[in-house]
Amino acid sequence: MCGRFRQLPLLCLAGFGAVLFVVAFGHHAREISDTAGVTGPLVAFVLDGVPPVAIVYGGVRLGRSDLPDRDQWRVVRWCLGGGLLFGTAMGATFLVRLFEGRSVAEPIFPLLVAVEAGAIAGLLAGYYNAKARTDARQARTASDALAFVNDLLRHDVRNDLAVIDGRAELLREDREGPTPCDEHAAVISEKAGEALERIETTRAVADVLIGDPELESVDLAAIVRRVATGTRNAFDVTVETDLPERAPVVANAGLQSIVDNLLENAAEHNDADEPRIEVSIESVGEDVRLTVSDNGPGIPDGRKASPPDASGSGGGGLVLVRTLIEGYGGTIRIEDNEPRGSVFVVALPRAG
Repeated sequence: MCGRFRQLPLLCLAGFGAVLFVVAFGHHAREISDTAGVTGPLVAFVLDGVPPVAIVYGGVRLGRSDLPDRDQWRVVRWCLGGGLLFGTAMGATFLVRLFEGRSVAEPIFPLLVAVEAGAIAGLLAGYYNAKARTDARQARTASDALAFVNDLLRHDVRNDLAVIDGRAELLREDREGPTPCDEHAAVISEKAGEALERIETTRAVADVLIGDPELESVDLAAIVRRVATGTRNAFDVTVETDLPERAPVVANAGLQSIVDNLLENAAEHNDADEPRIEVSIESVGEDVRLTVSDNGPGIPDGRKASPPDASGSGGGGLVLVRTLIEGYGGTIRIEDNEPRGSVFVVALPRAG
C-alpha cells in the first residue's frame, strides 16, 4: 500500500486527539472568562488537555512503526473503542443522576477525562495486542518458510540425486555397451551442479517466504533457456521456446525454482503420446509475462485457484511457485490449453 494510505491510521488518531484538545481548550477558556480565578481551570486543562497530546504522539509513533496496515487499524479501533466505552460509562452515570432528579454540575470535564483515559488505555492495549499478533504471524511465517524450504530440498534435490544414481548405475552396467561413459558422466556432473545450485538458492527462497527478500534485477530469459535445456535432457519431452534476448524482472535467486517447477510439472505429469511443452516470454506494460503450455492431462477447474504441487504433497512444487510469485509482487493464473493440457501464465514486475 502506498505511503499516503499508510498514514491514514496516524491521521485518524491525530485528528481524534486534536478534537479532544480543542474541546478541552474551549471549555476551560470559557470557564476562565466566567470565573474570577484561573488556577482551577488551568489545573483542569492539564488533566484533560495533556492526554489528547499523548494520543497524537501515539498516532505519530504508530505511523512510524513496522506494524502492517491491518494491525495499525486495529490499534485505531481499540483507541476509539476505549474512548467510547469509558465515555459511555461516565455518561450513563450522569443519566442515572438526572433520572433520579439530582443535578449534574459541570459534566463536560469528567466526561472528557473519561473519554481520554479510555482512549489512551485502548491505544496501549491495542498496540500491544497488535504487536503480539504480528510477532505470532511472523513466527508462523518463519515456521512455514522452513517447511517450504525443507519440502523444496527434499523434492528437487531428491529428483536430481535420483538421476545421478540412475546414471551411475548405467555407468556400471554399460562399460562394454554402446553408450559412451562420457555421456553418463556429463549428466552426473550436470545434475550434481544443479543440486548444489538449488541448495544455494534456498536462502533466497526462504527470504521471500518470510517476507524479507532483497529483490534485484534477474534475467528471466537466461533462466528459462538453462532450465529448458535441462528439462529436455531429463525427460522424454519436446520443449519449444520463444524468448527475447533478455527479460529482466524484479526477483532474486528463487526465480530459478519457479521456472524449474513449472517446466518439471509440465514434463513429469505429461501423459501424451508425444509430450510437448511451449515456453514464451513477452513484455506487457510494466510486467514480463511467462507462459508455459503443455499437452498433458490438464488441471481440474476446482483446483486451478489453488493448484496442486508437482510433488503431490502439501509443500514445494506449484504451491511454492505461487508463494514465490506473490512474494515478488507478481501473479499466476491457470488456463486450459487446446485441445488438451494446461497453460500457466505468470506476470512478474519488469525491472527497469
